[in-house]
Amino acid sequence: MSINSLLTKIDSRMATVDNLVNKKKKYQECNTTLPDNVPYITKEECKKAFILLTKKFGKKTIRHSYRNEWVKRKMPIQIYARDPRRCWISLSGNSNTLSKGWRRLIHDVSHMVHRFLRPKLPNHCFQQAELELAMIKYVLDKGWLNGTLKPKVIILSKDEKRIKKIEGYKILIKKWQTKSKHANTFIKKYSKKIKYYERKEVK
Repeated sequence: MSINSLLTKIDSRMATVDNLVNKKKKYQECNTTLPDNVPYITKEECKKAFILLTKKFGKKTIRHSYRNEWVKRKMPIQIYARDPRRCWISLSGNSNTLSKGWRRLIHDVSHMVHRFLRPKLPNHCFQQAELELAMIKYVLDKGWLNGTLKPKVIILSKDEKRIKKIEGYKILIKKWQTKSKHANTFIKKYSKKIKYYERKEVK
């Protein structure tokens, strides 16, 4: 083996080792960036988090199959937007494990987006770890762990409830009045057709 070939082989192995070390460091950073006491997460929060994360990170630019241009592709919104995985929901017990809750949701979604963006790369690699870390930081920056994705509870007084009911009934009346106008229009239209065919002589 020549010296150049030996040096090339050594460089290749060093690059592989360096990649493995960086990947390990990146996964360690993923595990330590979230706080020690991760809060619980409801089903509604899971649905919103999944949709927002896939919309934010699930985008790529690819070459069009037959046109001479680059086009943007968005990751399809999957069934989890309506029915999130059970392991994502965490309402009791230890919420800091990777088996459920926020940690599991972010981990799973990062893998889904990674497969969409880079289908030829391994499931666990530096790029996937980097994506997962970016999602974790995004979740923290948006304050989702502080409950910003929870549905807002509005407490109405009795008078406000009464007014809201009146407004709702007014909307329903307007809706049915519109349908009634359409119905009368078609009734007149079809009545004319009946009269026309009744007057028409059968030859």
